[in-house]
Amino acid sequence: MIPNMNADPKALKASLQKRELELQRLIRQMKLDQLHNSSVYKNLEQELISIKTQRSLQES
Repeated sequence: MIPNMNADPKALKASLQKRELELQRLIRQMKLDQLHNSSVYKNLEQELISIKTQRSLQES
């Protein structure tokens, strides 16, 4: 779950970083397990892109 954008900026940044790392680990493991064609994998990739976008917006 992505925290509210009105929350403490440091807490938001930490939460986004934590979720990004979790997603990267899941995606990496799914690739190793040959699950990269699944809808779950694609949803995780989309969430990762969204989080990266939020982090870049937050840093600017």
